[in-house]
Amino acid sequence: MLFQVKAMTASGEVVLLRIDAALEADARREVESRGMSVFMAQPVNALSGMRLGSSRVRVNALGFAQELLMLLRAGLSLVSALEAMAEKEINLSARSVVEALLLKLRRGGRLSDALVESGGDFPQILIAGVRASERTGSLEETLQRYSEYARRMDDARKRIISALIYPVMLLIVGLLVSAFLIGFVVPKFAGVYRDSGSEMPWASALLFDIGRVIGAHPFEILFAVVALIGAVVGVFSLPATRAWFGTRIRALPGVGVRLRIYELARLYRTLAMLLRGGTPIVPALGLAATMLSSAMRDQLASASRQISQGEPISRALDSNGLTTKVGNRMLSVGEHSGSMSEMLGRIADYHDEETARWVDWAVRLFEPILMALLGLLIGGIVILLYMPIFDLAGSVKQ
Repeated sequence: MLFQVKAMTASGEVVLLRIDAALEADARREVESRGMSVFMAQPVNALSGMRLGSSRVRVNALGFAQELLMLLRAGLSLVSALEAMAEKEINLSARSVVEALLLKLRRGGRLSDALVESGGDFPQILIAGVRASERTGSLEETLQRYSEYARRMDDARKRIISALIYPVMLLIVGLLVSAFLIGFVVPKFAGVYRDSGSEMPWASALLFDIGRVIGAHPFEILFAVVALIGAVVGVFSLPATRAWFGTRIRALPGVGVRLRIYELARLYRTLAMLLRGGTPIVPALGLAATMLSSAMRDQLASASRQISQGEPISRALDSNGLTTKVGNRMLSVGEHSGSMSEMLGRIADYHDEETARWVDWAVRLFEPILMALLGLLIGGIVILLYMPIFDLAGSVKQ
């Protein structure tokens, strides 16, 4: 079988290799024998060259790590713990993944290789941590570190999402009300004014023309709107479109800086978890690259090459734009004190709090602006509906 392997050379260069091997573990060993650090290995269809990643089962890595940690701390062996997890699992796909892990372990394989070959879409960071723990015998500590890491990452993401829920719901409700007015109320008014034969302001006439078109072809308009939404979603699902959109968003004043700080917090937290687990800094940088945008990945690759050549971590990251002023000072302190992993975690906490405060401020500013814009939109539609009545009332008084 042909495997596509992503690895980092001794000089810090990230490369993609095609390895012909019977098992994924054999492909990894082949690449590691060349003095490289393996980040990821996936089977490749020899005919089309496409990755066969769609058959992998999405697993709850945090739940898996927490449950396995609990059973191991209760005194069960690794195999017994996985057997208990397989017995209680209701989801057939998740159970098949755990059973594949058991099969690999019973044949004498390592847990890290089993995680790769089980068919479960386990994060590469968890796999790297488990692989490092197999050399030190600290699997429980690795699972604990990953659980804390995943919880912190989820908390940061949930804080941002929860802050955006109200503005998004407000926008959706406002647009639905506007659509109801234009699609249902305006056509009714348009029929009444058409029968009266009175003249009306041009803005009202334009609104009524739109209402008549929508009222005459409601299903066609609805289908067109749904098709447009589907097309937009399809276009934004393309990696090139997301990269282009991300570049434009990062170019906005103020927003790009905050997105960069958010990404840096993810980078530092990932590096802290990997370094605590015993992963060397250069392979850790390669694994952490998956948390960054494409532009910052290039910067991280350059920093990794400098570090592999003996450059201090703080200087390499700073010269490639991967630190802030506060973060760089803290990195320098971590280098001198020998507590780099702990310092990286503190920098991530600092930047997460900074991002949370900015998001809260931005949402508080955006909410009244959004309400004002929606009020103008809905109020404008209502005013245009009643302007002909006001004109008619004025002409009657005269």
